[in-house]
Amino acid sequence: MIKKKKPKFSASVRKEAIKRSGNRCERCGIDFDDNFKGEFHHIKPEVLGGKSTLENCSLLCKNCHHAAPNIKNEEDLLIYKHYFLRFASFKEAAIYYGVDNRISLYVKLAKDIAKKYYK
Repeated sequence: MIKKKKPKFSASVRKEAIKRSGNRCERCGIDFDDNFKGEFHHIKPEVLGGKSTLENCSLLCKNCHHAAPNIKNEEDLLIYKHYFLRFASFKEAAIYYGVDNRISLYVKLAKDIAKKYYK
């Protein structure tokens, strides 16, 4: 069986992501240099229809890329877009919001997002 290569971000998308981030991890803020390279991450996974566009690209260090949530549905995607850069994990977000399960976390985050965008 031949493995299909994952589509990569184009050179122009990578360049713009580096420029947007200031050549830092967009999550933890660590600076990249010649010896420490960032990794380009699909925010919305390709298996869910995510494209290799700048809007769907995060420049992350290896540790943050490894910690990036495995998005399985639209709720996870919403949480990722608004909270991944703020919290290290779903567990950390749950602790912050004082809840102990994923559904309660979704409800708290939904209320928080609604307040932010529908003032």
